[in-house]
Amino acid sequence: MMILAPGLQVQEIVEPRAWHRALSPYRCADAEAAWESGPAMLVQARVFNTPESHAETLPCVCPESGVAVTFWGRLDNRENLAARLNLEPSLADSQIVLAAWRRWGEALPEQLLGDFSLVVLDPVHRQVFIARDPFGAKPLYYRLNNKALIFATTLAAFRVLKTGSPAPDKDWMGRFLVNLSQHDNRQTCFDDVVKLPPGHCLTVGSDGKEQLRRWFVWRDDPPAAKRRDPRWVDEYRAALEQAIRCRMRSSYPLGTENSGGIDSAAITAYLAHFLGEPGDRLHSFGLALCEQEPAFILETSQQRRIVHNYILTALPERGDDDIERVLTVLGHPEEYRMGSAHLPFYRECELRDVRTLFSGFGGDEAVTNPGHHLRYELLNAGQYAQLWNILPGNPLMRTLRLAKAITINHDPQPYSSLYIDAWKNKRPHLLLREELLQRLNIDDLYLETARYDAPYRRINDFVLNSLAPYVTNRLENCTLIAASFGVEYSWPLLDVRLVQQYLSTPSIEKFGPQGMGRYLHRCAINRIVSSRIAWKPTKDMGSDRLARERNSTAGLQSVIKQAQRQAAHLHPALEELIDIKKLCGQIERVTRGEVDQWIANTFRKNVEALRLLNHWLHGGPVD
Repeated sequence: MMILAPGLQVQEIVEPRAWHRALSPYRCADAEAAWESGPAMLVQARVFNTPESHAETLPCVCPESGVAVTFWGRLDNRENLAARLNLEPSLADSQIVLAAWRRWGEALPEQLLGDFSLVVLDPVHRQVFIARDPFGAKPLYYRLNNKALIFATTLAAFRVLKTGSPAPDKDWMGRFLVNLSQHDNRQTCFDDVVKLPPGHCLTVGSDGKEQLRRWFVWRDDPPAAKRRDPRWVDEYRAALEQAIRCRMRSSYPLGTENSGGIDSAAITAYLAHFLGEPGDRLHSFGLALCEQEPAFILETSQQRRIVHNYILTALPERGDDDIERVLTVLGHPEEYRMGSAHLPFYRECELRDVRTLFSGFGGDEAVTNPGHHLRYELLNAGQYAQLWNILPGNPLMRTLRLAKAITINHDPQPYSSLYIDAWKNKRPHLLLREELLQRLNIDDLYLETARYDAPYRRINDFVLNSLAPYVTNRLENCTLIAASFGVEYSWPLLDVRLVQQYLSTPSIEKFGPQGMGRYLHRCAINRIVSSRIAWKPTKDMGSDRLARERNSTAGLQSVIKQAQRQAAHLHPALEELIDIKKLCGQIERVTRGEVDQWIANTFRKNVEALRLLNHWLHGGPVD
């Protein structure tokens, strides 16, 4: 925090202990500090993980200039930076970052690799510089007015300000009710607090003027190629192994989430491979809701001799205590619900002192996307022989498919038909008042998400548009919730070097013969992951029995009771937003058993959103 208004003192805005409680509400930090210098204050809490973290000074202050640095994250190129800066490689990350700031100034983020949010505070010149990694794995929020610049890694910190908690943003609540608030990289639940977007940095001087700059841009530079070259598989494999290895530097046991699919199985298998005999160093966590998932999860563990395995075959009902925890940690209702869905995993990690948890999330959006857009690329380039080679079927069927593609060559549709059909079925059951649906342009907002892969004719175009705000939103939620258990989430498939390697690889490598998607990744992991998983033709894991049961008449009974409870205690702010008559009508209809899949799913989501918002606004669960 930095004061801008003359005469105002930092203690008038926030009490340091209150910020410490906001940063570590459920677990004592291994180290914490509150530092003040003139118009500035920094409050930090740290959980040890890497060997260097144990000796870190909070904050790291330059003895000559008085500049202070806080760094939350993982510095993947620390050895390289230390060598360039003539530093000992055993220094803490923040010490290396401070030296890098002295060398490069505001060009600092371009020199760093890893997941991070950082602050450089110069109390003498009354200047603040903040930056965030390209994917936004570590959150960073700020509020700037004529009194002060206040920044924090959680919105919960803004709720304990002496000057008053910021007001909830009603437009955000409206979008939250229809599950669209997560598609914004700037807006938050508070009307005067914003996110620093991923891959951006911000400078604020003593005059209060802000300079926002995007410091990271992807290169879209794959060379043209008409035939495959094994070196691209080797280079991709090297980048994948590097992305996993650099995240293994913990002094504590490692955890990995394994769904049995190609993404999480690859990370799990590589972790065990790098550890040799995993023993007590690796713990595998699986969520098996579909018929085939347990077998695929255990196949990797058996093949790689992973001793410690924890498999959930059903998700426990989310109680009021769990909701309260998430609200306390995040400071707002969870927008992307996977963070709290894995609460059982985090609890197991805390019990076993696992402080790094690997996830395969992000593969579908980047390096393991299906790659079917190659068909359009080859068609546009007139590379018909290459297109014939990747089409499915026998030679005659391929020839017919090729002739059809050349003859018709339809332009791609602007939206995915599946998404449009889903919206048509879901929209009549949304609870937001119609005038608000119109004012907030909800239909247009949804249509933006309905583009998905439909309008793109290049693989890279799809990837660059898939790294959208909802990806960052999930990372933010998962990072903070897991951190409340002392766990650092890690996503190797969202490694900057790996994704850039994929973008810079010729498209012909990414899609295989007979319409085999995810081809580059499959070839790269073939030596480590069992062939049954590496070459599984689809992602289908069988039917989800629990989903059918949850949407049955019997399965909806608890949802009906919850809906009645929320309707009887609606917060006044929600009464302004929702169509109460429609809510009561839905409760009556579902009670009578007049439901289909769309009504059941939408009703369940409606009630969940109301419950979270009601709990947040009331400051606790309603009776």
